[in-house]
Formats: sequence, C-alpha cells, structure tokens
Amino acid sequence: MKPPPYVLSQGVLATIGNALLHAFAIGIGTSHEANKSQHEARPRVPSVKQRSKAQCPSEGHAKTIVKGRWGMCEFTGKCANIIQSWNPVVLGLLDSLPYDEEVMVWGRRWIVKTSTLGERHGYGVYACEDIIVEDSARCRREGPTLFPYGGPIYKRRHWNWILTQHPEWKTFALEMDTFAGSTRRHNDVKVIDGDPIRSGNIVGFINNTVGTHPKRRANCEWVFVEGPPLAPYGQTYHEDHCLVIATRTIRSGDELFTHYEWS
Repeated sequence: MKPPPYVLSQGVLATIGNALLHAFAIGIGTSHEANKSQHEARPRVPSVKQRSKAQCPSEGHAKTIVKGRWGMCEFTGKCANIIQSWNPVVLGLLDSLPYDEEVMVWGRRWIVKTSTLGERHGYGVYACEDIIVEDSARCRREGPTLFPYGGPIYKRRHWNWILTQHPEWKTFALEMDTFAGSTRRHNDVKVIDGDPIRSGNIVGFINNTVGTHPKRRANCEWVFVEGPPLAPYGQTYHEDHCLVIATRTIRSGDELFTHYEWS
C-alpha cells in the first residue's frame, strides 16, 4: 500500500507565503517602510503661487505714524498703505497755522482765535476784512469763494478702514456727496480729511451752528466742485474738491459759521 501524499498544514503554508512576500518586496524596494522613508526624504518644491507670495512683503507689517489732533496716531496693515502724504502749500494753505495772528489764505486776511461759542468749541476763524455778498448772488449760491477745503482725499471704503483704527478722525472730515453740486454715486463718494494739524487747513476751525445757544446764523457753506482746484493750487490726484463759499455779507471781525447735519 502506497503512503498517503504529504499535505502541508494551513499554518505552514501561511508562514512560507509571508516569508516569500517579504523577501520579494525587499528585493525590488517596494516595502511600505521603504515607500514611507522615500516620501519623507523627497524635498517639496513650492508652487509658483507660493513663491510669489513669499517674495511679496506682507501688508500686516506695514506701519505709518501720523501726527493728529489727538497726538501721534499709528496705522498698520492696509491703513498704513492708504494714508497719503499731503502738502498744504499746494492749495495755498499754511504749513503751520499760528493763533491770534493774521494770516493770508487765498488772497484774504484771516485770524484764528478762541471761538465766540466758548471753550468747548476751541478755536474759530474770523474775517479781517469785509466780504460783501450781493442779494442776487446769495439766491443763486454764487457768493465769493473764501478758500478751499483742502486735505487728503480718501475713497469711502478706505476711510472706513482708517476709522476702524482711529475712530476720532471722523470729527474733522467731510463726505463730499453731502454738499451741493455733487453728482457722485454713493459708492463712489470720497472723504476729505480736514484736521488742521495734519494738513495746515484753516477750514477745520470753522464751527457749525447746529445745536448752538444762542443760535448763530451761518455765513458760509461747503460747495462740491467737480475737477481739480484752479492752478496753481491743483495737483494731478485732485479729481474734485470742496470750496468754502460766503452765503451772506461777512464784516471784519465776524466769525465764520456753517450749518450742516451729520448723516
């Protein structure tokens, strides 16, 4: 009788198969460990977008310090890039505005001293000569031009960014769409910053009659004008501007007053 054929058990077959598979994998270098080590060792090449981003300076590191009515104001990020340098001489204004002394602005004499409204309102602008306004000119809003509302001009969205870092700047700024003559759409409106300390701007000292007791009569107003100021006062980046216009006769010694509501 022939002996029965030798049959390998399942455990022996599994052991032999694993050994062969391991040996084969080492021979061709495709083991899981080998793949993992090669993947980790391979240097990563940055994409074109990543390289360009690394070469550009970060806006978050930008910083600008500007002197304002409330001291030194620091702006960072996008705001630092928005803040513009401003030369008040371009509009016939003064680099620094002396108090209690006559100054010449746009061919007329003025003096800046304590306002008749009291200490709460600070300084005011007073005429040093008579400025006559005819009745017909008053009706047509064609009174004499006193001087420009000069200062840095910002787009509305840029101005909003500035206010996020220094909300107090709104106190001495005008939104150019709120005054007579503006044809701009709301989204295209620009804001003029009129803080006298930052721009040598005499117009920033004109007080508003709103809420005053006793009630003062306004004798001038802001008027929007499309296009740059007349030469030699304009610059290429002045797309439009505001002027201060007399609305009734102003006598020597009178303080200038406007009347406007904040929206």
